[in-house]
Amino acid sequence: MAIAEARRRAARGEPAIVTVGDVTRVACRHYGHLVEREEAAAALRRRFEAADCRVDCMTDAFD
Repeated sequence: MAIAEARRRAARGEPAIVTVGDVTRVACRHYGHLVEREEAAAALRRRFEAADCRVDCMTDAFD
């Protein structure tokens, strides 16, 4: 969900920027629970790679 939101926010021709903070906010908003930063980063890395996001996205999950 965080990746999809970032893609919608991105200007045409610009990369989508999805952060670990975005993932934790989505988890809290949609599921009503807090997610630890490391857990959110790991989940974002998995989805980032599975969805071939390197083509059109940037993230801080690999830092």
